[in-house]
Amino acid sequence: MSVSIKNLQDKTPDPSAPRRPLTPQLAARLDDSLAAVICAAVREHLSFAPDGAEDRARVAVLRFQDIYDDRPVRDNTGGSGFNDSLWLFALACALAPEVVVESGVHKGHSTWLFRQACPDAVIYSFDITLNKRIYIDENTQYFESDWMSVPLPFDSLPARHLIFFDDHISHVQRLREAHDRGFRCALFDDNFPAHQLYATGGPPVPTLAMLFDSDLQPGTEVCWTRNGKAYSYVYDGADMASARGLVRHMAPLPDLAALSRHSLGSGLTLVQLAAAD
Repeated sequence: MSVSIKNLQDKTPDPSAPRRPLTPQLAARLDDSLAAVICAAVREHLSFAPDGAEDRARVAVLRFQDIYDDRPVRDNTGGSGFNDSLWLFALACALAPEVVVESGVHKGHSTWLFRQACPDAVIYSFDITLNKRIYIDENTQYFESDWMSVPLPFDSLPARHLIFFDDHISHVQRLREAHDRGFRCALFDDNFPAHQLYATGGPPVPTLAMLFDSDLQPGTEVCWTRNGKAYSYVYDGADMASARGLVRHMAPLPDLAALSRHSLGSGLTLVQLAAAD
């Protein structure tokens, strides 16, 4: 058996090299594995999506690598990596929302993903500071403020709207806000359980995972440290109990790292909200 491995020390990109890191046969095998996980999640958790959602998700997985290779934000440190980007793109394709709202813009990577997935959607993007943007979409409406400070006129069915929270603000607060404004489908980033809060800077405490953690009793003090700083949160049982009633269905999305071998995701979680009274 002979193995040819050339130019191990030469890190200069070869412009003639294939865009994908695998031969077509192996790339198809990887795509099939990723599509199986993502389509299963769509079947189970997006039953309210328009017809054809699973087919759209499968096509999204097949398209994603080429789309991702052309991403304008090459270094998205502090934002979504490959695995979470694939979830955002595939779920947006599957749901086909007419309106997308994102709270937390950072460098603009998620805005770009939503625009690739939903070219005709109305997108509202919020951040308290927009000066970090690398990608700016001329068809997106940007607001340098909290998302609750701006009226949002909606003319389509709420189930077709998607809101994405990646802003390090309490998930319970954002859950209440999304419910009050009529959203029925939301994606939350950084959904870490209480024993993993140290994994990210400024976790959105209390997270959705903490909301449904039966080991956390009223008055429990949750403490963690990160980069030498100590943090704590006292679990409010009454507040959590009322917030749980706003969740019709919650689905932490499987981490794709074991399949893709890209870095771990950041707890991306899909929530179907209960209808308003």
